[in-house]
Amino acid sequence: MKKLLLVTLTAGLLVTASAQASEAPAKANTCVGCHGMDGNSVVPNFPKLAGQHAAYLEKQLKDFRDGFRKDATMTPFAKGLTDEEIKALAGYYAAQAAK
Repeated sequence: MKKLLLVTLTAGLLVTASAQASEAPAKANTCVGCHGMDGNSVVPNFPKLAGQHAAYLEKQLKDFRDGFRKDATMTPFAKGLTDEEIKALAGYYAAQAAK
């Protein structure tokens, strides 16, 4: 009985996590052109975001936003991001499968 309950709860959590991971934040629409729909860029100039650690992605976006990193494309985009939007983007791309 305990095993069945544990399996049921675990399956429910996995389904919930994958459903949340599949919902791209609204700001991710801007990322698609360079980094691909799911963060798996096919262009060598643009890094793959899928599967990166969320903390790493969050730091990079904050560094672009706060002027510690500079890029003609990323800096203007990141300047308009709040901490919550950065966290959502980082979590979304970290949850995507790297290809």
